[in-house]
Amino acid sequence: MTNSYLDGLSALAPEVCLTVTALAVLVLDLVQQGRDSRRVGWLSLAGLAVTAWLLWGQWGQQSQVVFGMVVVDQFANFFKLFTVLSLAVVVVFVMNDRRERKDGIGEYYFLLLGAAIGAFFMVGTNNLLLMVLALELLSLSSYSLAGFHKNERRSAEASMKYVIFGGLSTGIMVYGVSLLYGLTGTIDLARMGTSDGTGAVVGLVGQLGTSPVPVAIAIVMVLAGFAYKVSIAPFHFWTPDVYEGAPTPVTTFLAVGSKAAGFGALLRFLGALFLRDGVQQVVADYGDRIGLLLGILAAVTMTIGNLAALRQTSLKRMLAYSSIAHAGYVLIGLACMTPAGFSAAMYYLAAYYFMNLGAFGFLLYFEGVTGKSTIDSLKGMGPRAPLISVAMVAFLISLTGLPPTVGFYGKYLLFLEGWRSGFAWLLVIAGANTVLSLFYYFRVAKALFLSDASEREVRPQPWFVGFVTALSVCTILLGIYTTPLQEWARRSLDLLASL
Repeated sequence: MTNSYLDGLSALAPEVCLTVTALAVLVLDLVQQGRDSRRVGWLSLAGLAVTAWLLWGQWGQQSQVVFGMVVVDQFANFFKLFTVLSLAVVVVFVMNDRRERKDGIGEYYFLLLGAAIGAFFMVGTNNLLLMVLALELLSLSSYSLAGFHKNERRSAEASMKYVIFGGLSTGIMVYGVSLLYGLTGTIDLARMGTSDGTGAVVGLVGQLGTSPVPVAIAIVMVLAGFAYKVSIAPFHFWTPDVYEGAPTPVTTFLAVGSKAAGFGALLRFLGALFLRDGVQQVVADYGDRIGLLLGILAAVTMTIGNLAALRQTSLKRMLAYSSIAHAGYVLIGLACMTPAGFSAAMYYLAAYYFMNLGAFGFLLYFEGVTGKSTIDSLKGMGPRAPLISVAMVAFLISLTGLPPTVGFYGKYLLFLEGWRSGFAWLLVIAGANTVLSLFYYFRVAKALFLSDASEREVRPQPWFVGFVTALSVCTILLGIYTTPLQEWARRSLDLLASL
């Protein structure tokens, strides 16, 4: 005789492991003598390694719904592994951040792990209520992390802005969810777009025929909540201030891990509602209108991000506006509202992992050297730290979307699917924005190698430099050998199939 509760827990083994790790990290930080946070960091990495191993063991298993709310499928597995791997890099950044190492505050790791737990449940459910609760768990941890340097005005300001704007966006999203529930009678995305088999007018099928305006309002309000999380215009205004004020490892997590989790939840919302097997034709047709809206938002978002980045003197703010622009590029895949478009968006997010983590690793390294995050502070530093500076040039090439990097192939897939879906006008705008991005990305390369050599001493950090360099090697190799990432993204779209 099997115990269904224990079977459900075994399916959620990665989430359980992550939760146990978070609790163990908190207890270790409380009981150890002194403020040696490196032990806490190593424990966090060990827990993340076990979680990744458990996730890898679930690869290829059949999709299932656990406790009626949590979906265990390859799509969720893709974004959970993404979260674990990005968080592992962020933990390494924290352990090598000279300031955090000096302060030795172990709560850092507990909050990062708490954010990861929220991300896990956010990308692994079709239940809108659980999705909102998981989003809040991720957000609350992020608010605390953004204001971690309590004695700094910029950090406190970043946290306060994040809380205010985040609370507003969550309120809008929850109201949209309540409208969808009132209109359809369910909070399960997999059931909203399907019929009950009796021919009765139910769910979105009936509402789109009788009262389409309330449906449009509800969906737009839910999309607004996701747009805030992934920095899509016009909900992007918090991003540069929060990214600049937050500690650099936190900024890295917000730009990579948190953003990917937001896109994962958005992909699940759109896929389960409009593209899933068994969805009624009237609902699928309505999804095409949502795709047009996303295409318009993509054009506006990438243009605002790139134009604003041109004027920045701070490398941190420049990367913040760059992340806004890249959110616009990812939206091209979502706007297609096709499985191939979703796969291209997931590939681009995986590509973004390597190039953006590496860029923030470079920033963290030189913050420790110069004490500043401005582009002018990098002048002439290339010859003083040649290996990590060349690695940064590779990241910049990939962020621009030039061959032979993983960023180039990611943009190629997005452009290809955009063309097939009839978004030629959007591709023209995206191409112009790509050219525009050359000007501010290569200002960094110019400062490093085409300015007078600096006399500033650079204290060697061979292990950390080697780590960032390894990310740059992956950025190039995966741009040449694209099959592994592309196949992983393609096989992770099982959320579109009925369970």
